Amino acid sequence: MSKTIKKLNEVALDNIQATTWHDEYNKSSYIFIANLNYAMNEGDIAIVFSQYGEIVDVHLVRDKITGKSKGFCFLAYEDQRSTILAVDNFNHAEICGRLLRVDHVREFKPPKEYLDISPDDPEIFNKLYKPSGPDGKGWGTFRELTQEELVLKAQIEAQQQEIQKRNEKIFENMQQIKNMQTIIDEDERWDKMLMVQDEKKELLEKIEALQYFNNKMQKYKEVQEPEKQETNEERLLRLQKKQNKKYEKKNSEEKGKEKKIKKEKKEKKEKKNKDKKEKKEKKSKNLKKDQPQQSDNSGSGSQK
Repeated sequence: MSKTIKKLNEVALDNIQATTWHDEYNKSSYIFIANLNYAMNEGDIAIVFSQYGEIVDVHLVRDKITGKSKGFCFLAYEDQRSTILAVDNFNHAEICGRLLRVDHVREFKPPKEYLDISPDDPEIFNKLYKPSGPDGKGWGTFRELTQEELVLKAQIEAQQQEIQKRNEKIFENMQQIKNMQTIIDEDERWDKMLMVQDEKKELLEKIEALQYFNNKMQKYKEVQEPEKQETNEERLLRLQKKQNKKYEKKNSEEKGKEKKIKKEKKEKKEKKNKDKKEKKEKKSKNLKKDQPQQSDNSGSGSQK
C-alpha cells in the first residue's frame, strides 16, 4: 500500500466518532463480503479492499469438488479500524455489476476442516488455521498446487470434460431423434392426407357411377314403362275394376258351364225322344208288314 493512501486512511480513522455502532465489533478485524461476482478471485478481492488497510487474510469460500467461488468471503485487516472504513464505503457498492453486502464479523470461525482436528494429533499446530495473506487459498492462481491437488484437479477437469462430451452426445442424439420424428410425423401426415384424398376421390367416383346408373335406369323406365302417377281414388277404382273383371270372368265361366250342362241334357233328351220315335216308327212298319200276310192267309182259306 502506498504511503499516501496509508496517511489518508489514518486521517479518516482519526476523524471517526468516539462511540458508534461499529464499537460492538472492535474485537474482530474480520468482515463478511457477499454477492461477489463469481469470476473474482482472492487477488481481485484484495486489490479492491486493500485501499482501506493492509489485508492479512482472504478466505474465499469455494466448492470442494470444482474449486469454483460460491460468491462470498471473509477478509481480515491488519488494523481493526480498517473494517469500519470497508463496511461504510463498500456496503451496497457496485463491483463488477453486482451490489456488494459488507458487514462486520463478531467472531470469525475457521472452516470446518480446521475445527475437526483432534487435540491428540502430534501435528496439531501445523494443521491449525492460519491467515493466508492476500493470496488466500485459491486454486493455482496465487499459490502453487501440490502434486495431489494437481492430480485431483486433472481428474475433476477430465470428469467435467467427459460429462460435457456425454451431454453433447446425448443432446445430439436427442436432436437427431427429434428431427427423425419430425420427418416421420411429416411423412405420416402427408400419407394420411393423400390417403384421405384417395378415399374421397374413390367415393366420388362411386357416387358418380351410381348417379349415372340411376339416370340411365330412369330414362329406360320413361321409354319402356312410362311412369303413371295416380291418386288413391284412381288406385281404388283400378283395383275395383280388376276385381270386377275377376268376378265377371268367374261368372261367365259358371254360366258357360251351366249352358253346357243344359245343352248336354237337352241333347240327351232329344236323342232319347228321337230313339223313342224311331222305335215307334219301326214298330209301326213291322205291324204294317204283318197285316198283308194275314189278309193273304185269310183269302186263301176262303178259296179252299
